[in-house]
Amino acid sequence: MKDFALLSQKGRPVFGPFFTLRFRQSQEPTKVGFVASAKVFKRANKRNRVKRRMREALRATMEVWPKNMDLLFVIKAEVLDADFLDLVSSVRRTFEKIPEAMTRPVRPRMPKAKRKTSVVFKDKT
Repeated sequence: MKDFALLSQKGRPVFGPFFTLRFRQSQEPTKVGFVASAKVFKRANKRNRVKRRMREALRATMEVWPKNMDLLFVIKAEVLDADFLDLVSSVRRTFEKIPEAMTRPVRPRMPKAKRKTSVVFKDKT
């Protein structure tokens, strides 16, 4: 949970037509997470379907995965109607953009958490 929250707040973004990829360096092997928002996908079966499609697209590109990275895919609504081959090529292109994005400075996002029990809560005092 903590890795996921840190990645959401301090990860570097790379944008694609079907998703936004947030990533950051890690000491451990590559880990992958997905965000399929209930605001975008109202029904749970659609959220599950887009995550299954993304997992399968990542399996098809396993040989080009970046090493020692934490990856977070924030899925857009276009994934539902996209051709699978377009989805796979989008994942490949996004992975090719990572070295360039590593050269840009990190712009941390403000935490949205308001409860002190949250992993990303920061006291404003």
